[in-house]
This record gives sequence, structure tokens and C-alpha cells, in this order.
Amino acid sequence: MDRKGQIYRYIKTEISRKGLPPTIREIGNRFNISSTNGVRYFLNKLEDDGLIERQNRMARGIRIIDRVPASTGTPVPILGRVPAGKPSFSEENVEDTILLDSSLAKGSGVFAVRVHGDSMVGAGINDGDIAVVKPNPLPQSGEIVVALIEDEVTLKRIIKKGREVILRPENDDYPELNLTKLGHDRIRILGSVLTIIRRFY
Repeated sequence: MDRKGQIYRYIKTEISRKGLPPTIREIGNRFNISSTNGVRYFLNKLEDDGLIERQNRMARGIRIIDRVPASTGTPVPILGRVPAGKPSFSEENVEDTILLDSSLAKGSGVFAVRVHGDSMVGAGINDGDIAVVKPNPLPQSGEIVVALIEDEVTLKRIIKKGREVILRPENDDYPELNLTKLGHDRIRILGSVLTIIRRFY
């Protein structure tokens, strides 16, 4: 695999592991590219190939563009409504379906939700994006998760500090949510975000 392909695979892996893309400096360190312009050269090539999209003024502004041919891929339901308890894939709760590469959709219960609002723009997640979610009631600190607060679905970064569990937005206009103070009976962690997809119509 050439350097461009290695960088593309690294970006996808980091998004899958951490829920956000690497910075230009992190890519440079990983591949021993001393110049930021050197990293940008490969990112420009990936963008020209239609594999990524960049928001230049954001440190983590790299977005994978998932273009799966209509005849291939694993169907994943986009839930328009997530009832209390756990995601339900009944017909009235599924608003659409997206086809994903089987490596992303592997495992039982993988689902997707549409992002509403701008509370996670600092992580490159925008209103209207689609979050692909793997059920995971016990995520690691630092992961981006989908949580159900009473009857509202929200995306936040989960931070664990001793006995406290905090849902942190990536936008200073929004407050943190302290799960310990709100009460666990009002909140349910539905899963960890595997990747974010921007839909193109």
C-alpha cells in the first residue's frame, strides 16, 4: 500500500477507535513527515480522489466520505425515534437505511442516528450528519457516545472522573451534563460512535 493509502487507512482507524480524526501533526508524527505541507500534499490527493473532505479552519476537520455502491454493503437502520430502554428496529422507529462497508457494520445491533444541532462541531460533527453507533453500555472515557436523556437522543463525549461521569459537548455554547447529579434513572448510554457520515443528496 502506498503512503496515500496508508494515511487514509490510519484516518479511518483513528475515527473508528476515538470517534474523531487525527490532526495534521498527528499524521505527520505517525508517518515521519516533518513538514505540515507534506501531510497536506497527501490530504489534497485524498480529497481529489473523493475519499475525504476537509474543513480547513478546524484542527480535526478531516471527514471520511463513505460512498458505498447501492448494490453492495450491509444495511444499517437510521432510527428516527429511540424508545426508552434500548434501540428498537421496529418499522415505526426506522426512518431510513444506509449501506455501509461490512467492516464498519459488523457486530450485532449496529444502528445509526441523525445528528441534530451543533453541540459537537468541535469534533467535526455537524447538524444533519449520521452517526453510526455500536451498542456499548460501558464506553471508555474519551469516547463519543450516543445517550438517551429521558426521551431525547444526544451525542456527547463521555468523561469519567473518579465517581463522576460527564457528557461533554464540543462547543463552548453548551454546558456539560453531569450524569451522576442528573441520576442514572434518567439517562441511558446507548452506544459508542463508530464513525460519522455526511449524507450527500
